[in-house]
Amino acid sequence: MISENFLGWLTLLLIFFITILIAKKDPKTISFLFVALFLRSSFVILDQYFLTLPDSTGDAVVFERRAFLYSQAFGLDIVFTFFSQDSFFISRLISVSYTILDRSELMAKMFSVGVGTGAIFLIYRLSLILWGSRTALKAAWFATLFPSFILYSSLILREVYVVFFLTYALIGCVNFISKKNFFYFIQSFFGFLIAALFHGPLILGFFIFLIYIFLKILKENNYFIRFKKKKLYLIFLLPILLLPIITYLMGYYSIPKIGNISNFGNIKDKDKIELQKIEDRLIWKIKTATRSSGDRDTGAGYPSWTVPTNIIEIVYLAPVRMTYFLYSPFPWDIKRFAHLIGLFDAFFYLYLSFCIVRNRKILYENPQTRFLIIILFMYIFAYSFGVGNFGTGVRHRLKFIGVLIAIAAPTIVKIKFTKIK
Repeated sequence: MISENFLGWLTLLLIFFITILIAKKDPKTISFLFVALFLRSSFVILDQYFLTLPDSTGDAVVFERRAFLYSQAFGLDIVFTFFSQDSFFISRLISVSYTILDRSELMAKMFSVGVGTGAIFLIYRLSLILWGSRTALKAAWFATLFPSFILYSSLILREVYVVFFLTYALIGCVNFISKKNFFYFIQSFFGFLIAALFHGPLILGFFIFLIYIFLKILKENNYFIRFKKKKLYLIFLLPILLLPIITYLMGYYSIPKIGNISNFGNIKDKDKIELQKIEDRLIWKIKTATRSSGDRDTGAGYPSWTVPTNIIEIVYLAPVRMTYFLYSPFPWDIKRFAHLIGLFDAFFYLYLSFCIVRNRKILYENPQTRFLIIILFMYIFAYSFGVGNFGTGVRHRLKFIGVLIAIAAPTIVKIKFTKIK
């Protein structure tokens, strides 16, 4: 049996060498990549040997144990269940390494370290495409030192994997918008698809991308009122672009956490009576999400008045829930010492939002950043109704840290390190 610690340290060594290879291709990334790797691996070591990090005893433990169970029950046959619609894709992925090598919690944590460090490189690349080298370096350093990003890059949780693949998808999107190369379209598709395997609703980003391209083609061709014969193929391309959306609306498949359009996940109420109307199912889902862990009064649930009771309230409470999702807990929500961590995290999101507002004119004029703002807004809107607990919100909003930082990058204050004389 291979030592658990040995596998963990060996994984870290492999990540170190991969980081060297990446840094050699772009020397400007050396400093922030190695600082990122050092910080994240240090947190893993702290959690493994010295203390218990926040959020390391809940889902992180469940995912690791499930990975071991999958390894024991399925072995390498687990790859045939990769597309199962549940929350355990990360466990299936880790179970492959458990089957090939051996169970090692430290190794699984180091996977997060590697993916988290890689995600920072992708944030740098996305910012580089949008703004150039100087601003991209600012974005990379901000991501490197972002506290909750460091924390979740040290735990066996899905967030850093989502940041990695979602940022990868968005790089494909912005490149396709500017270069019209089909390769970038395929890149975006695979990025969104893999991100959705970790958390199903993320596939909505691909739908938004398809609609954006559809409308862009229509506008660029004067809505086909007058068009040249050489562009006739675009008329046949348009319905193909919308095919994934149309087939979903026709009920041919379902999305994890959202469900099939015909039954919206077949949600049932407490009395096990099936809810027929989509409106009732949506309200039930929001109400179920808006509670504290264990339904405690000292928990992190959003206020009860943020739960809609009809379709009209869903509309006007949307901005409220989006604000809670991004910036809670607020000072008046603090009931326990642990909530201060969320308050500290919220300040960073307030700062990024301030940077975006400051640069709003340039962001709107650039078609690439305009698309990123649209997709970010739609994600925040969707997640604000699925999340009703600011403890959970801290994790879920991290999924979008890559696009937030990339958009805000030009007005992020540059940190200067001066020598002490």
